Amino acid sequence: MTRPVLHPMSAWVMLVLVVPLAMVLTGLLLLATTGVGELPFDSLSLIWLVAAVPVAGLICLYGMHRRRRALNRFASAILVPMLAAGLSPIKPAIRAGLIVSAVFMITVGIIGPRWGIILEEQQVYGVDVVVALDVSRSMYARDVEPNRFERAKREIRQQLVQRPAFHRMHRLALLAFAGSTSLRMPLSTDHITFATKLDQLYVGAAPRGGTDLGEAVYKATELFESSPAEASRILLLFTDGEDHEGRAAEAVAQALREHGIRTYCVGVGDPGARGAEVPESGGPGAKPLVHDGQVVVSKLDVEGLRAIAKAGGGQYTAIADFRYLVDHVTDLESAKLATEQREQHNARYQWFVAAALLLLTMETLMTDRRRNVADLPQRVWQQEAA
Repeated sequence: MTRPVLHPMSAWVMLVLVVPLAMVLTGLLLLATTGVGELPFDSLSLIWLVAAVPVAGLICLYGMHRRRRALNRFASAILVPMLAAGLSPIKPAIRAGLIVSAVFMITVGIIGPRWGIILEEQQVYGVDVVVALDVSRSMYARDVEPNRFERAKREIRQQLVQRPAFHRMHRLALLAFAGSTSLRMPLSTDHITFATKLDQLYVGAAPRGGTDLGEAVYKATELFESSPAEASRILLLFTDGEDHEGRAAEAVAQALREHGIRTYCVGVGDPGARGAEVPESGGPGAKPLVHDGQVVVSKLDVEGLRAIAKAGGGQYTAIADFRYLVDHVTDLESAKLATEQREQHNARYQWFVAAALLLLTMETLMTDRRRNVADLPQRVWQQEAA
């Protein structure tokens, strides 16, 4: 049997590249254009892992290419065609396709989509935290890596969602602010949904440009109206300190005086830098933003943020030291307020893990040999006997 018949290239390309890539593209299309993108995920930030699917397909193709080349070296041998005749030309490609499909299912399981609502009884504790994240264009500045905005998102995710020290029953809410403020998630103990909403944030997500810290404080105050009187109320402002309206100190003082809301400012930027150029976008190699012929430069306003935090009864901390602020919030008295039934999105990762195991089991049980023994070449004495 010749090399192309034993390992047909078209079948391999279709089964280990075209079909798995179609599955990946279909999933990404659903994520971008339908309500699937609004579902909570355990780790949507790991969506880049789907790149393992084409990589696995290319590895399988490379292995097939090496086998074809090795077979070609011995094409003149008498035994090779007879041994190869007992093998199916398509089954190895099917087995490789099953492995690549299993890789896709495993990556989807790691990302962890959730759907369906279940009711769970939860102990609600008395620390409510509203996270207000600056999404103005100055957050593109790269005086901290990779830029101010992505660094803030990373610290929020690591310290408030992934860190075991932060009590899972503390309620979290998410605001995005610039010249106006947009509510992304009300106070909830559903930290998975919080992480998903955080991952979906982008610079410019607020309806109006500029920076108005006071508006963010007023919007956070409205969220705290649902907090029990016994709850500790914490507002975390993640910003570089630019405030075009100049009413933040008054707003946090009023929030503290009338509602007991303590405001903590987290400075996002390099306090030692003279200023950082603001790129036009967050992509690599983006050109500096120019206004009236001048390159726009943004500097972290440490003193302004210290004054706001002091007026709000809290404190200022740099983004690099945010974990210590989380320790402080965690140490606050967390009086158990009540036992409540809360809606939670049901985890579905196990479906995809089960599908991956099924595909791998099928691959293990499948052999490369032909089913019809009569198709195998026969020796002369076998033909005479027949």
